[in-house]
Amino acid sequence: MDKRSRRQALACALFPFALGALWTVRAEAAYPDHPIKLIVPFAAGSAADTLSRAVAQALAEQLGQPLVVDNKGGAGGTIGTMDIARAKPDGYTLGIAAQGTFVNNQVLYSAPGYDSIKDFSFISEIADVQNLWVVSEKSPYQTAKALLDAIKTKPGETFRYSSSGVGTSHHIAGATVAKYLNKPLMHVPYTGAPQGLSAILSGDVDMGFYNLPAAIGLVKSGKLRPLAVTGPKRSTLLPEVPTVAESGLKDYSVTLWWGLVGPSGLPSDVSARLYGALDKVMSNPALRDKLIGQGFTLPDTPIPKPAAFQELVRQDLAKWVPVLKELGTAAQ
Repeated sequence: MDKRSRRQALACALFPFALGALWTVRAEAAYPDHPIKLIVPFAAGSAADTLSRAVAQALAEQLGQPLVVDNKGGAGGTIGTMDIARAKPDGYTLGIAAQGTFVNNQVLYSAPGYDSIKDFSFISEIADVQNLWVVSEKSPYQTAKALLDAIKTKPGETFRYSSSGVGTSHHIAGATVAKYLNKPLMHVPYTGAPQGLSAILSGDVDMGFYNLPAAIGLVKSGKLRPLAVTGPKRSTLLPEVPTVAESGLKDYSVTLWWGLVGPSGLPSDVSARLYGALDKVMSNPALRDKLIGQGFTLPDTPIPKPAAFQELVRQDLAKWVPVLKELGTAAQ
């Protein structure tokens, strides 16, 4: 066989390998090449759902594939969060992390079914929010101070507050008020914020502490009366509404954050692709104005790196676990 023939034979032998390598590179570069599931471990109509759908729509435009929101509420968000942790780490199942599911539930549930640090790949924080302390428009209490005084002074009466589940910020906000006052409050958990808010409207419970985006529509329509916000400062959407701290519970502050995660083991290139797309989404002025107008507080851009988001979870575990144990709250 002459030299030219040998070169041709070698080229033919190597061609399948070169073609395979080319297709591998193309396949890796193609992510995502089909729709992505976004698990939201809370009910439709909740603040987490509102945030997730707005971000999912914008993220789909960046990634070139639909993000299909899958609401899996229940058990304080543990059911949906377990599904995120157990998903195949290929980038086609993502999920929403929340302070309630990643921090509070590690105390409130003896076996939540996941480790908040080890079982997830962190992408970035998306938003945070404070809660709004609300009563029905028919409630006799016009201010937070009046209701606090009634809780402290009415003998034999236990006030009831609703939430979207054990371990949610709604639950913790009420339990913290009870701890401050050293008076019992009856916690009545529902499967989601819409159901818990309906219980306030119907008079089944006396009050509730709900994420501002979930409650503000009912406040603006006059069906709910806002008494106070649970964060460290007043909301720009309701500047006339005081904080709980201003209403008599010094240093009181309960807020909530959300972020984007995947199951542990996401390939580094997939994580980088998701982070870059999410950073562009969260830099969009129109989306930022929309979410801020609904009551969300957004991180500065560039958004927090994955390591920074993971560190936020670590810090909140260190901060809140002792507090929650002291509160003595637990899932039933």
